[in-house]
Amino acid sequence: MIRDKINYGLDAPAICYGMFSIGVAGILVAILSSVFSDGPLLLGLEIIASIAIAYGLGMGSYMVWSSRVGKLRTCEILMNRIDQVRQWKGDENVLDVGCGRGLLLIGAAKRLTSGKAFGIDIWKREDHSDNTPEGPIENATMAGLADRVEIKTGDARQIPFADASFDVVVSHWVIHNMEEQHDRSTALREIWRVLKPNGVLALADIAFVETYAKEIEQWTPKSIQFDRGGLEAKIMGLLSGGTYSPQYLIVQK
Repeated sequence: MIRDKINYGLDAPAICYGMFSIGVAGILVAILSSVFSDGPLLLGLEIIASIAIAYGLGMGSYMVWSSRVGKLRTCEILMNRIDQVRQWKGDENVLDVGCGRGLLLIGAAKRLTSGKAFGIDIWKREDHSDNTPEGPIENATMAGLADRVEIKTGDARQIPFADASFDVVVSHWVIHNMEEQHDRSTALREIWRVLKPNGVLALADIAFVETYAKEIEQWTPKSIQFDRGGLEAKIMGLLSGGTYSPQYLIVQK
């Protein structure tokens, strides 16, 4: 099937590989400690090794699962939630901010007829594997949707479109990559600027989502839904010390 050939890439590949490295290091420590240590030192090393194995292999495996399966499910959830707020008609202009290899871009394009889905990104490979402008075009072509999508190089902090250009704006795990709070706020304001009145923003991220919600509330949206991510977010939040908690917002302007 064509769907099986589409590759949406691996999110944060260096971090993912780093997690597996921690797990492997834990295994090596466990092996070496059992050979060369005994007594209290052995117990301490075994505890450290167990934590490294559980954390490294657990987080690494989750990141692979999330990139290959979880985010496809998130895409469908977001598209359906958009439909509940503002029913898809097929003539929408949609913007995917930080589109990567085009998961949400293509998810939206599937729901369009006369409308168009635009994707922007700055194509940083540390944020997404094989992140190039050609990636989403290739995937859209395989999905038979190339005529409904357009790709541009663009920064979320300075979106290259006019005010009120889009009926729907989507973004998946992008804004948290900006280290400074003022940059994240600028990106949110830019998204708000290009969104039409009554338009819908669907934003998924792994950090700062509650902060996003509080900031957007100041702009008096018609509605705002903050999904805290349920059990998955709680578990991943605990494992990551609160730095990795997948949640999302659905906002109508």
